[in-house]
Amino acid sequence: MQELGRNRPVGTRPSAIQRYLFEGQAFERAASGAAVQLIARDAFVAETAVKLDQMSLEMKSLGRDLELMKGDIAELRDEASRGYWFSEFLDREHKTRTAKVEELSRRFDYLKSRFDTIDGNSKGDYHAFQNFEAVSRRLTELGTLERDFRDVSWKLKLSVGLFAASLMVWFAMLAMG
Repeated sequence: MQELGRNRPVGTRPSAIQRYLFEGQAFERAASGAAVQLIARDAFVAETAVKLDQMSLEMKSLGRDLELMKGDIAELRDEASRGYWFSEFLDREHKTRTAKVEELSRRFDYLKSRFDTIDGNSKGDYHAFQNFEAVSRRLTELGTLERDFRDVSWKLKLSVGLFAASLMVWFAMLAMG
């Protein structure tokens, strides 16, 4: 093997690296002032490149986190929207039920006042019919009274019919005789 710098290869054209090595430039000492500046600048560039790579990775990570958070926020908005509509539905149902109960209460009060005016036996005792059992008992009494009235009216109609028949028979006898 040939020693570097002593003999040149024969018959071939030397490359740039070979010329650099054989001309002794590889073994020369570089100027000290310029080398320090280049090393400090190269170190700064290398540190800056590393920091930029780290920052780029961090930004990519933050971008992924941001996309995940956007998805989570969209899910939370959907859930909040569903919760809002469900709350509105419950409020409407509550208002509807309250309105129905109030309507039933008004009707009951109206019927109670009509019943109290019809019923002469209460004599100002409006607290006697505070529950459905007392109202049911009173309606049963009135039902019995209504049946008795129908029986009396039937008997009265029968009596009127028999009286009219007896008058017809009496007129018929007067006309014949």
